Amino acid sequence: MPDPMIDRFIANRDSRGQIAPPSETRALSAVEAYGIQDRLREALVTRGARVIGWKAGFTNKATQTAFGATEPVSGFLLAEGVFPSGGDVPMARFAQLAVEAEVAFVMREDLAGPGITAPRALAAVEGALPALELIDQRFTGKATATDVIADGVYANAIVLGAPISPVKHLDLALEGLVYELNGAIAATNTAAEVMGSPANSLAWIANQLGARGLGLRAGDLVMSGSVSILLRPKAGDTVRATYTRLGSVAARFV
Repeated sequence: MPDPMIDRFIANRDSRGQIAPPSETRALSAVEAYGIQDRLREALVTRGARVIGWKAGFTNKATQTAFGATEPVSGFLLAEGVFPSGGDVPMARFAQLAVEAEVAFVMREDLAGPGITAPRALAAVEGALPALELIDQRFTGKATATDVIADGVYANAIVLGAPISPVKHLDLALEGLVYELNGAIAATNTAAEVMGSPANSLAWIANQLGARGLGLRAGDLVMSGSVSILLRPKAGDTVRATYTRLGSVAARFV
């Protein structure tokens, strides 16, 4: 059967445009929104996309409040949106680009809730990477949390640093960040901004997916949430995130 909302979301992704959020017509419940996201993911996979992992959003109280959420949100990542550190990223991919500095995990084994704790989650990973998430704000006006969930939590692209760092002996809450735009410091933070620690975010994603009948799989990438402010680079700008022990990641926008 035709699914007008999914068709609309996919057409908007293809055109790199912005559309009015669903809430301008009718507010969605969280259950409805995740159901739409699942159908969107399935439709994209049907036409050739490949899911490579998951992301958390709204991992601090300020963002949750701004979007009317009471907890973080999750979305899927696609293989077509992965860029190496130091490479060029075309602005034409995005309707409205914003960049987040994040800690990414690579899963060594499958993981799904319920009952996943942060130590259990970290025991299931190969390690962590410095990363940038390049989100795409595809709605006009003021979107709600459930609008954002339905459209995949603004996921578009990610930039991954290297190498993978073991996390067994790291307190990720204390991982420091220096965040730069064109060589100038834009912000400094610690990864405790992400739910107290990116490890807590990883556990939350595993439990949230498990509650939906899904889960993390060995080899999956997990973007744990924004450590710092959003940056909005223009063509010609470079963004770099340098962590205390995880190393650095950078992208130039063209």
